[in-house]
This record gives sequence, structure tokens and C-alpha cells, in this order.
Amino acid sequence: MSHLEFAQVTTRSDADRWHGVEAVCSAADYIELPTGPVQEVYELVEGSRVDRQYELWLGSCDGRPVAIGLLDFPLLDNPDNAGVQLNVHPAFRRRGHGLAMLDHLTTRVRGHGRKRMIANVCEPLADRLAADAAVRSPGQAFAAAVGARAVTTEIRRILRIADLDEPALARLHDEAVANSAGYSVLQWDGPAPAELLPDLAHLESRMSTDAPFEDLDLEPEVWTPQRYRQMEASAAAAGRRRLVTVARHDASGQLVGLSDIAINSLAPELGYQWATIVLDEHRGHRLGMLIKLANLRYLLATRPLVRLITTSNAAVNEYMVSINEAIGFRPVERWREWQLEI
Repeated sequence: MSHLEFAQVTTRSDADRWHGVEAVCSAADYIELPTGPVQEVYELVEGSRVDRQYELWLGSCDGRPVAIGLLDFPLLDNPDNAGVQLNVHPAFRRRGHGLAMLDHLTTRVRGHGRKRMIANVCEPLADRLAADAAVRSPGQAFAAAVGARAVTTEIRRILRIADLDEPALARLHDEAVANSAGYSVLQWDGPAPAELLPDLAHLESRMSTDAPFEDLDLEPEVWTPQRYRQMEASAAAAGRRRLVTVARHDASGQLVGLSDIAINSLAPELGYQWATIVLDEHRGHRLGMLIKLANLRYLLATRPLVRLITTSNAAVNEYMVSINEAIGFRPVERWREWQLEI
């Protein structure tokens, strides 16, 4: 039986303890996906955003931190949803600590007037959603036991810089250039040029409508230039730098595609391929391949310490998956979003 004591993380010393549990869990549960530097946790605790509110919780047993929880409350849209992260130290699992933390987080979510909790759960790449719970990952087994249902399926892939096939990339680049007449590429490192913010906000809004979300209950997000700027500031405060490449339609001057990679300056060997989007009305010109390759080249030229890039794509997003596979990303594990109605 669990006897957890719960404390909200409000200081850096508590954030250090929270991060310590997260780091051990990441090493145990994920393939080549270390947790980010503790500076990212500090930003969650100390930062202030107009679009999200975070709560971090530490569960301790006899003074030792054994479970952590994170709640992500959207403030400008999706008022019924709460994002959830829940981890239990591997040495203290199967003692009821996960259920105790979930009960605590559920109480907090209800207190904020939310109706559902949504969490990412990692599982082996082989399809093991059969009835035998013994072959499930700890996260799968836990989510199924508490009555959550899997609503999306993503495959996480990694790209090893040492394994890049330069001749193949050159061919892909030439094909993309040949098919993208009438479009040009812009790039920057850090905050975006102010004159581009309206178009960038529009692209972010379309990420919540154009990307496949399967059975996830998600409403469209409303982005403004101010919200985009604050997202940039929050990333910078966490130690992240974003390399951004966009496609611009030359005739109209509109930005119609975006791809970005984030790198934390305190962990410079790992890059995170974040968003890639091309507006539906401008697809068919190889713009997705064009901007992803251009951003990869930008990364190689400016961040020579990066050794690995990680990304995830919806399994049903065949076009983007084909681009990543052609570049050299290889699948390592499956991630699903699980939704729990409360």
C-alpha cells in the first residue's frame, strides 16, 4: 500500500528532486531519449505563460522522492483537457505509488474544472496490445488498468548523424528543388523576424487542424503573434534554441511551410525535430522534403555537436513518415496518447 506524501514543486531544490526521478525513469523506459536538463523543469516552475498553466507534483515515501506528476492546463483553448505526465521510480514500482499519484492528480484536474486527462505512453515497437498484460510496457499496463483508452498512435524515430547517406540526401534535395519552383526558403536561429509573426501564428494554428489526431478530443488552437513570441521566450528560458526553416510562396509572399529543430545548449548532442507543416493548399511541390533537408543542413553547419535527432509522427501520416524514412530516420518505439474521462 502506498503512503505517498504530496508536495507541489515551487522551488529549484524541489525541481532538482523531481528531475532526478524523471531522469531515472527516462533511462529505464525509453530508447536513447534522456530527459532534458533541469533548466527545462525550472522554466515550468518559474515561467508564466498566457496559453498554459503547469503544476508539478512530487510524491515522497519516508522522505525519498519516488513518484512525479505534471499537469498541463491549456488556457486559451481546449478548456476541458489536461495534459498529464506520471512517472514512478523503477525501484519503487508495483507498490501502489502510481495509483496514489494518479488519484492526487485527478483531484487537481477536477478542481480546475477539466473533464479529461491525456497522457503520452511509450510501448515496445512490436504490437503488444494483446490481452496478456505481462507483455505490456509498465505505462501500457497502468493506463489500461485505470480505464484509459488509446486514442492516437505515433512512431518515434531517431536519425544518427554519423549514418547520414550524403549522396541520397543530395538526390532528395535536387528533386525537391526541381519540384518547388515559385517557392523560396528562409532560415533563422532564435526569435523570428517580427514581420513574419502573423504567418507563423497561422501555421501554428493549422498544426491543430491539419495534423491527424485520430480519436483524440482536441479542439483547434488559436495562435496570435503574441502567443508565438511567448512560446519562443519560454523555449529560450528553458535553454532551448530553435533552428527554423520556412517555405515562402514567392508570388504572394506568404509563409506556407515550416520545420524546426530544438537543441538545448546544456545537452548539445541531442536534437528534437519538432513541427513540420505545409499548408494543404500548397502541397504537391515537395516543400516538406525541401524545408526538412534545408533545416537539417542548417543544423549540421551550426551545431556540430549534435549526434542524434529524435522525432515522432502519427502512424497514419504516411507522407511525413515517407519523408523521414527517406532522410534516414529509423523507428525505435511506439508512443500512444491515452485519454481518461473523469
